[in-house]
Amino acid sequence: MSRLSFAGLPQVPGCAVAGIALVLALGAGTSPALAQGCIASRGSGLTTCQMGSHHDLDMAAGPSSGFEASVAYRWLHSDRMFSYDAEQKQREADGSQEINDSHFIDIGVRYNFNPRYSATLTLPLSTQERSEVVRRRNLARTILARFDTHSSGLGDLRLEGNAWLLDPQKHMNGNVQLGLGVSAPSGDRNVQDNFLVPVGTTARLISVSHAVDQSIQLGNGGWGLILDLYAYQQIVPRLNAFVNGSYTVTPEEKYSPSGVSPYSIADSYLGRSGLEWTMWPKHGLRLSVAGRVEGVPVHDLVGGSDGFRRPGYAVSFEPGISADYKSWSFALSAPVALYRNREQSVAEQAAGSAPVAAGFADFVILCSVTKKF
Repeated sequence: MSRLSFAGLPQVPGCAVAGIALVLALGAGTSPALAQGCIASRGSGLTTCQMGSHHDLDMAAGPSSGFEASVAYRWLHSDRMFSYDAEQKQREADGSQEINDSHFIDIGVRYNFNPRYSATLTLPLSTQERSEVVRRRNLARTILARFDTHSSGLGDLRLEGNAWLLDPQKHMNGNVQLGLGVSAPSGDRNVQDNFLVPVGTTARLISVSHAVDQSIQLGNGGWGLILDLYAYQQIVPRLNAFVNGSYTVTPEEKYSPSGVSPYSIADSYLGRSGLEWTMWPKHGLRLSVAGRVEGVPVHDLVGGSDGFRRPGYAVSFEPGISADYKSWSFALSAPVALYRNREQSVAEQAAGSAPVAAGFADFVILCSVTKKF
């Protein structure tokens, strides 16, 4: 149910480094929809290739074969509104910004056929809340109230196969892993909740039920083809350079949820590139720094791009830390946004209008735990 808070009360405050990563990621392809806030954002923010990096071969548990399970988590709070790359600071000043709070959990089961080939099934879960305002239908567009809508449940299942191009046991100083998979439309793409709407030009409000905003729908709306890449190269002992990219191709164009205009079924992408230093080899303690770019493109690679979408991207600086202990692996990173751009959609281009502002997060928390069996 929607929760009401009247305007005037205090509002909750918000929470070309990655150029190489972007080029390689788009050249190799993409994964679950991965941007921030109002830009459709689903999944843990970690790709399957990233989860299955070369460190598996160094762990004390032995060679990479058999089962492993992982839990990956992502949290974001977006309330910074952008049209193109210009922040709409007046939205925060008058308390009218849209605010998304999102929690994503990816539960993964991987089977390593041998050190070179593996397959991963990912079960995504999320719970999300979106806060927005309702305005009076007068010339001043007076803010009448703020209300919340919600979604919670299963997202789009993903199944992916991965392969190292070179024998990983013979090429420990550098290798490339490729992934190919499918995203199934198992997540509800028509989640409903109650919205407050004004009655005519009066200050009276009524509650109307229809589909929640695209950014907090549980599913992307259609099938997706996942293309994934992870590559690393040792520079000096204990110091590696790496690149990681993912792109999800969605051949279907759009769908019509209840009570709103058709939603676009959009592609999504992620690119990362940086350095990783093994600080404590005995316990696999590693520090990393990376540039990161993630978003939704204006035009899909395959199929049309009509329907409602908020294309855009965020470029971030991503520090991280990871460690191994026996058969366990742990990782934590916190991408901090440096640049955000809400691009002009196909519909906005046709109308000749500037992009309607969309919300982005200042930073994101990513963490994962993996257990080898």
